[in-house]
Amino acid sequence: MDRRRALAYARVGGVYPVVTVVAAAGIARLVGWNVGLVVLFLSMCAAAALAAVLVSDTGGMRPKEADRGVEQHQGILGMDMSILAGSSGESVTGAARSRQARLRVYAAGLFVLTVALVLVLGGALPI
Repeated sequence: MDRRRALAYARVGGVYPVVTVVAAAGIARLVGWNVGLVVLFLSMCAAAALAAVLVSDTGGMRPKEADRGVEQHQGILGMDMSILAGSSGESVTGAARSRQARLRVYAAGLFVLTVALVLVLGGALPI
């Protein structure tokens, strides 16, 4: 991996999650909310984003024979959800793939950071 790509991964997976947690904790402190609960909420959001990216990448682990039409891909609002999942037949562009990769790295970094903070703030890991 070249240096530029490694720095980009460090920025997206390390710096951005730290900035997100610090901003959320600061806003929670100003509003008067419990900082631990806000960090726990961020952890759950990061886990949901990781799950969504995984399902989008794998197509929900469904074999291609199971796709019988657009009706199975329609969501609650009747929209074609295969566009979001990238399984509509056309190839995913490089920009969309890059966006998913950045989201995966950011969500993984945020999840690891917030889980560590939840363990520390919850008293499971004494400092």
